[in-house]
Amino acid sequence: MSPRRIVHLVVDDKFIDAAIREFEAVAPGRHDYLVLGSGTSWRHLRSTRVQPLQPAQWSARVRQPDVAAVVLHGLMPQHYALLAEVPPGPTVVWLGWGYDYYGLLADAFPQGLLLPATAALMPSLQPRSPRPVDGMMRASELSVARPYAKPSAAQRAALRRVDIFSPVLDDEVALVRRHQPWFTARHLPWNYLTLEDDLEVGPPNATPPGPNLLVGNSATATNNHLEAFEQVRRCVDLAGRQVVVPLSYGDPAYAREIVKAGRRLFGDAFVPLLEFLPRERYIELLDSCGIVVMNHLRQQALGNVVIAGLRGARLFLNPANPMTRWLHRQGVPVDDIGNLTVEPLAPAQRRRQREAIVAFTCRAHRRAHTAALVATLLDSGPGQAKAA
Repeated sequence: MSPRRIVHLVVDDKFIDAAIREFEAVAPGRHDYLVLGSGTSWRHLRSTRVQPLQPAQWSARVRQPDVAAVVLHGLMPQHYALLAEVPPGPTVVWLGWGYDYYGLLADAFPQGLLLPATAALMPSLQPRSPRPVDGMMRASELSVARPYAKPSAAQRAALRRVDIFSPVLDDEVALVRRHQPWFTARHLPWNYLTLEDDLEVGPPNATPPGPNLLVGNSATATNNHLEAFEQVRRCVDLAGRQVVVPLSYGDPAYAREIVKAGRRLFGDAFVPLLEFLPRERYIELLDSCGIVVMNHLRQQALGNVVIAGLRGARLFLNPANPMTRWLHRQGVPVDDIGNLTVEPLAPAQRRRQREAIVAFTCRAHRRAHTAALVATLLDSGPGQAKAA
């Protein structure tokens, strides 16, 4: 009998090569990595282990008797139909990325994930009916404040096939179970990227990072850039400082509006990052940013926060973000964006912050999670993973 294998459905993203490295380190040669499409236009994938697959070929592959498990790296809208085709038997794992499962958490954020100024901006990018009453959010603004729709009946039916769910934060498991009790997948922890291989370049900083501010992580409205900019304008003297704003991926129309706002408010001190930077160059840039300002209400930008925190930056997050509470529990001294200051961390604070982040990002810690997940998938018989 052929050895049991794990089939990974991946996407063309910069995280996947690192994931392949970790899964192969634990169970070499026991994995198939498949991506929809022809494979001729991949932007980020570099591993030769990834094979292109047409949707029509999916059903036949996952029905082969050697398939012990199917691992979904993120759950794209077009993958719901493929999830529904997985037969009884293989264990199904959903490694959540955030945007793919925040529809399950819509009820956990009744006011939505966009703050008022950002919510008011979004409809102007797609013109709609005029505002009915000055000072009130119109229906379109209320809808964009909740950018992640609850799963449809068909999507809920597909999601019941998931046996193991690994969101970015374990706190989000409790939120999903509270608001979506029908979703009964078992939780096993797993995260992308390790300290030694992905999150750090060179030795730890011997000196504090520079005076600049990093604001947000992408050209997505859930960054709530406009409100973050206003907080920076009110609280920070920018003499000798720059406001660095990553906008290299996301919504180009939104990015253009944020660039306009940044230049209007901060002039030459505003530095938008509009092109993708190699990892080493980006981490070097973060060394100039001793203050990190993230205004998301949802879990987002954990990679940026972790990398900057390792380099000694002082971290300011929105207290409504589940990541804020989670990082506090890990021992990371996150500050409230409402109390923004440019006072740097003291040397002892930087040391403790680094030690706390190293503990949950180091290769040994994360590889142990990979080993536990793989062991569960290869050792479990049909139907055992969810019940365990």
